[in-house]
Amino acid sequence: METPVPILHPGQRLELDITTVAFGGDGIGRVDNFVVFVPFVIEGERAEVEIVEVKRRYATADLVRVITASPRRVEPRCPYYAKCAGCQYQHIEYAHQLELKRCQIRDVFERIGKLADPPIEPVVGSPREYHYRNKIVVHGPGKPGFWSVRGRSIIGIEQCPIAGEEVNAKLAEVAQQSLENVHLTIRSNSERRVWTYMETRRSTVDPLDADESAEPAVVETITETILGKTLQVPLGSFFQVNREVIELALEHARGIFAASGCKTLVDAYCGVGLFALMLADLAGHVYGIEEDAKAIQSANENAKRLGLKSYDFYPGKTERLLFYTLRQCKLEETCLILDPPRSGCAPVVLKTLREHKPRKIIYVSCAPPMLARDIKQLAAHGYRLERVTPFDMFPQTAHCEAVAELTRK
Repeated sequence: METPVPILHPGQRLELDITTVAFGGDGIGRVDNFVVFVPFVIEGERAEVEIVEVKRRYATADLVRVITASPRRVEPRCPYYAKCAGCQYQHIEYAHQLELKRCQIRDVFERIGKLADPPIEPVVGSPREYHYRNKIVVHGPGKPGFWSVRGRSIIGIEQCPIAGEEVNAKLAEVAQQSLENVHLTIRSNSERRVWTYMETRRSTVDPLDADESAEPAVVETITETILGKTLQVPLGSFFQVNREVIELALEHARGIFAASGCKTLVDAYCGVGLFALMLADLAGHVYGIEEDAKAIQSANENAKRLGLKSYDFYPGKTERLLFYTLRQCKLEETCLILDPPRSGCAPVVLKTLREHKPRKIIYVSCAPPMLARDIKQLAAHGYRLERVTPFDMFPQTAHCEAVAELTRK
């Protein structure tokens, strides 16, 4: 039986006790058991809120003021915080951010993955709580900025505390300009060199990041050093925004692969071959699959430059090529790395895994709900979830990377 909708209307103000912080960053309060989502609060707080929208199952509200503050509340460092949509957790001390993310991921696996007592490990924190991003995207028209919290306007930005210092230096320069109807990407590498490029406007989910298919008008290759190895990355191709945390995740993946006893590594959605190349010294043969033609070309060039002898990097969609790649492998000796986009694995990929079961799967995801959805299917078709290790790739935000280890039963 559904909870009756209380008499709420936009513009109405009321006081709420916040009971939890949900995945995505909003706190939850209730009016006669009816859920109200409120941003920028912490569980245990009492807040005055203003109703923004009322749906059949829930309402959304803006925070007016905190009446009773949590001891975990801290002063945000960003002057645009609570106006810009980029960050959701700057008001929460960092140790508690990590606790919240672990609880949220566990809840996602219980609700969506239908797993009782899922093996969610503590979140691996970022060495840098601020100034960790090597890439941001500001938007026009007009003064360069980020989307507002409700996505209805663009807020002019002159600094971003979660962006690297060199990125902020360039941002201060471009903030004096006026953009047309475009995205402007500011990107740095491990040597702190900075690039900027523009693309035509497209809608995007993350206010700090453009569509993963974004590319500059002129293709240029930049240098990145990860775990002591130098890679070439096309300027417009995807690469992780937090170098220090991706190194921690790569070391974790190396440990899983080394302990698996597998000899063959298949890196699906491989980009420039980051996981394949960083684990290649542990494998007899590595395969990579990537639809970004520039990225897969760089993967092959990176493999040659690093002196790999036994590898194949295939240009094309994982949905089409995974079946043929796995057919070349001894599945009992094969570990598959899945690092799909936020939407998760396509049904045909999961179908391929039902038919061709590699011994080990390492599933890397920036979208825990999609990860839980896909693992639910894998668990129903012969795989055991060993553990999920979250990595805080995005401090001060509600986002989190997770690495799941699965073994064929």
